[in-house]
Amino acid sequence: MIFKYFKNVFVLSILLLGVVSSYSQKREITYEAQVMSQFSDKGTMPFWLVSNKYGIIPNENSGVVNLRIYSDSHVNKQGLKFNYGTSIIGSQGGESEVFIDELYASAIWNGVSVDLGMQHRDVQFDGLSVTNNDLLYSGNARMYPELKFQLKDFISVPFTNNLLWVKGSFSNGIMLDDRYVDKTNVHHKNAFLRIGKKEGLSFTIGLDHYAQWGGTSPKWGSLGGFDAFADAVFVRGGKVLVDENGNQSINESYNKSGNHIGQNMFEFSYSTSKIESVLSFKNMYEDKSGDFKHINKVKDWNMSFFLKFKESKLISSFIYEYYYTKDQGGYSIRPNHPIEPVIGFDGYFSNGIFQSGWTNHQRIIGLPLFTPSLANGEVNGITNNAIVAHHLGITGFIGKLKYKTLLTFSENYGRALLVNDGQGNQEENYSKSYTYPDGLAQQSYLMEVIFPRWKAVPFEVLASIAIDRGKYLDNNIGFQIKLVKKGILTGKRY
Repeated sequence: MIFKYFKNVFVLSILLLGVVSSYSQKREITYEAQVMSQFSDKGTMPFWLVSNKYGIIPNENSGVVNLRIYSDSHVNKQGLKFNYGTSIIGSQGGESEVFIDELYASAIWNGVSVDLGMQHRDVQFDGLSVTNNDLLYSGNARMYPELKFQLKDFISVPFTNNLLWVKGSFSNGIMLDDRYVDKTNVHHKNAFLRIGKKEGLSFTIGLDHYAQWGGTSPKWGSLGGFDAFADAVFVRGGKVLVDENGNQSINESYNKSGNHIGQNMFEFSYSTSKIESVLSFKNMYEDKSGDFKHINKVKDWNMSFFLKFKESKLISSFIYEYYYTKDQGGYSIRPNHPIEPVIGFDGYFSNGIFQSGWTNHQRIIGLPLFTPSLANGEVNGITNNAIVAHHLGITGFIGKLKYKTLLTFSENYGRALLVNDGQGNQEENYSKSYTYPDGLAQQSYLMEVIFPRWKAVPFEVLASIAIDRGKYLDNNIGFQIKLVKKGILTGKRY
C-alpha cells in the first residue's frame, strides 16, 4: 500500500517536472536531501521538535527523509520569471507514511505572480517567531494546494516618489485531509500598504482574511458551489441549511457563510546598513468581532519586536513576542433576542459547521500554541485557544558554530466558557470562565546548532534538543539529528 502510494506521488512529481522541462533545459535545477531522526524519553515529541515544521515530523520517535528538487528563477526574453519544485516526505514512526510536502509552479511578470500548488512560504524573522509573523498561517501544518494571484513583493505606487508601496494576494485552495467537512475549500485574500522608503523608517498596515467554504458535510450535505465561493469572497450570509430529516440551521444565513477568520496588522520598521528592526502588532478575529469597525474593542493581541544586527556574530538576531487570546472577541448578552441571545465567544479556529476548524492533517494552521482535539482520526474541535504567552528567540554564531535558541512561556486556559449564576437571564447574571480557570503554566525550549562543514563529511550536520516543562504538556526532553546534502542536478546559473 505504501509502495503504491509512493509510486503515485513520484509519478505526479515527475509529470510536473516534465511539463516544464522543455522550458528549463538550460536552467539550474537544485536538489536537497534531508535525513532526520528524532526521539524522546516519552516516545512523543516536545513542542519545538514538531511545531512549525509544515507537519512533516510525526509526533512520536521517528525517522524522516525529505527529498526536494527545485529550479532557479530564470527570466526569459519576454521578462517572464518561472520556477517550479517538489519535495517528497517519507517517514517511519508509529506508522509508515509517504506524502507530497511541496509541488508547485510559479510564473512572475512585472511583479505579478501566479502560483499553482503547494509551496512553503518565506521564513520571517530568521525563523525565530512562534508564528512566522503570521497568526493565521505559521507553517505548523501540512499545506493544501491552491491557485494564487499575488503581488509577492511591495511595488511602488506611481507618482509617490517611492513613499507609498502596496502588495496583496487573492487565492483559493482545497483541503484534502480527513476532516469533518470533506473537500473544504479555502479562500484567502490580503492587502498591505507601506509608507516610507525601503531603508529608514516605514509603517505598514495590512488586512488578512481567510474563509473556509463549500465541501460536503456529513450532516448538511453539499455546502454550496460558486454561490458559496462568492459569499466567502464578499463576506456575505449564505443559505439556510437543511439536513435529510428536515432539521434546519440558520448559522450560515444569519451570521456569515463559511468559517471566516482574519487578522489586522500594524508594523513599524527601521533599517540601516547595520541593523534591521521591526515592531509589529496584530489582532485575530472571527466573523466581525475584531475587524476595523470594532478595533477599539479588541483585547486579543500579538506584539512582536525583532532586531537583527547585520555585522554581529555572537547575537545576530533577537525576537520578543507576546500573545494574548483570552478575550475571544468578548461577549454580550441579549436575553430577548430570538436568534442569538449571546454574541461573542469566538472560539478561535473552531466552527460549528466546519467542525475540524482551522486545521489541516490534524495540526493547527496558525498559532501553534492552540491545541486541536481528535476523534476517530479527525479534528472535531479546539480544546485550547485561550492563552497568554511570552516568547524569546536568539540566533548567532559561537566561532563557526551557528546556533538558534527558542524559549516559550505560556499560560493555557483551554476554552472560554459562559457561566450563569442561576439568578436570572440578564447580562449581570453571566460571567466568563475557562476550562482551566487558573491557567496551566508551560515552558518549551529549543536549542539548535549547525556544525561547520568538514571536508571529510559531504553533508551539513544539525543537532537539536527540545524540552517541555509544566502543567499543560507532559514533562519531556527530545533530540533531533539532521543531515542535509545540497547539490546541482543539471543546468548552469545565468
